[in-house]
Amino acid sequence: MRRKPTVNNDMTNQDYIEKLRQIRTPILYDAMEKFNVRPRTEGLMDTSIRPLLPSLGVMTGYATTAKVVGALPPADGERIISPREVWQYVQRSPSPNVMVVQDLDQPAARSCAWGDVAASIFLRLGCVGAITNGGARDLREVEALGFHLFAPAPVVGHAHIRFVEIDTPVTVGSLVVHAGDLIHGDEHGVMVVPNEIPLDKLIPFVTEFLASEKTIVDCCQQPEFDIDKLCKIVDEHNERTTGHL
Repeated sequence: MRRKPTVNNDMTNQDYIEKLRQIRTPILYDAMEKFNVRPRTEGLMDTSIRPLLPSLGVMTGYATTAKVVGALPPADGERIISPREVWQYVQRSPSPNVMVVQDLDQPAARSCAWGDVAASIFLRLGCVGAITNGGARDLREVEALGFHLFAPAPVVGHAHIRFVEIDTPVTVGSLVVHAGDLIHGDEHGVMVVPNEIPLDKLIPFVTEFLASEKTIVDCCQQPEFDIDKLCKIVDEHNERTTGHL
């Protein structure tokens, strides 16, 4: 099921996305944790998915999903999704979007769908980055374009890469992702923002959470530090930031 963007009278969905780009992924996770809408280990990709271009900072957008193969040439009668169909799917999806692509080959990453040409095309279609258990290449050129890449490692060749499914649930980094899921990732990894937390509640709370957390950091930097005072400030922080949905 596609996520419906959360808006109110004061901010558009694009405003929320822009705000999310200013928040590092671990802090967003910490804030979401306080809403207690899912187990703390859910919604996160595992460490097989790495940011290949961490200098680009935060990536966020709505998932557009696909599956690819490429280790072997196409078989007779094999169903292949044409590039045009893939591009049209991305163009008509809510933007900004993030391609989340499952490589079905065993082992994966024997081929590659993501390089400078693909990045140029998908950027033009409203896509800001790609996440895959498959391959990615042309890192410096893609970085110059500002297109995010999350994958296990760079590869050299594209082999026989082709899309075989679009707009279906995919599993990447041990996480099932549905089209329309709100993706957030940076140099620490990738997660899905749960539907249950409205963005018009989440975004302001992140600001409150950071301000509250800073009281702990400030306490640790004071010349007259003691553990009793630290415990009191930590307790106050936990009280301020609990139960917000």
